[in-house]
Amino acid sequence: MNITLPAELESYIAQSVQSGAFASPSEFVEAAARWQMQEEAWFEQKVLEGLEGPVTPLTREDLDSVRNFVRQARARQAA
Repeated sequence: MNITLPAELESYIAQSVQSGAFASPSEFVEAAARWQMQEEAWFEQKVLEGLEGPVTPLTREDLDSVRNFVRQARARQAA
């Protein structure tokens, strides 16, 4: 598989390999893909838990919690 990445991401991956955090760019991509799979599984689990729980009115705190969750997810993706 060949992929094309923006220079910023190529540089980040190269730095991660040079620092010794990963043995190769392939190892970095594999770890990133596994992390994404775990995140998706966690999210799916939380959705299913929510569907199984009691139905309650949506509150301001609920909306704030969702906003914070999305902000954190976006920050992780941007990092």
